[in-house]
Amino acid sequence: MLKVNLGCGPVQPDGWVNVDGSNRAWLASRFSWIDRTLTKCGILPPTEFNRKTFYADISRPLAWNDGAVDYVYLGEVLEHFTREDGQKLIRECFRILRPGGRVRIRVPDNAQFWRKYLSEYDATRSRPKSEWTADHDRWIELFFHDICVRKTHFRSYGHYHKWMFDEVTLILMIEKEGFTEASRRKLHDSEIPGVELVETYEYLTVEAVKPKG
Repeated sequence: MLKVNLGCGPVQPDGWVNVDGSNRAWLASRFSWIDRTLTKCGILPPTEFNRKTFYADISRPLAWNDGAVDYVYLGEVLEHFTREDGQKLIRECFRILRPGGRVRIRVPDNAQFWRKYLSEYDATRSRPKSEWTADHDRWIELFFHDICVRKTHFRSYGHYHKWMFDEVTLILMIEKEGFTEASRRKLHDSEIPGVELVETYEYLTVEAVKPKG
């Protein structure tokens, strides 16, 4: 059974091929002794990346042959791609999965994010003008300052968000590539064995299957 954890970050459990394309993953997987030395000297912080980490740029065609993989997991990965590049990545997942194989994708929930903003805005707007505050704009600051504004390469490692999803747009995007039975799932509610090892908390999560016929 081949299970691929794309864009693994620090979550690298046994039983999965843990794939990451960050600069640190490249250093730790290919020159582990240099990484250990720089960490020991305090130049770099400790990392979970090591020689077992499968380094790959997942914006390019994935390393596996057609139909070679049983399960693919993408946890907080797709939002770091543009919509067009994210579509290509889903297409690659479809290609490498065997018929009957499953993909599971977890992303921040755009609808939930802006629902929180609107809830606080509405509460402020309902009060007398003398009691208004701008506290609700913290959601706007979070969106533009911490999520979608590109920081320096060193600080963000290029991992700023480039797109956002809700349940409808994510399912439609998955189904466009031929996946079926796409549905929103709760934390660890999955047909993928061992998913609890890679799924650390609940976000907007959709699982789908590559049809057999």
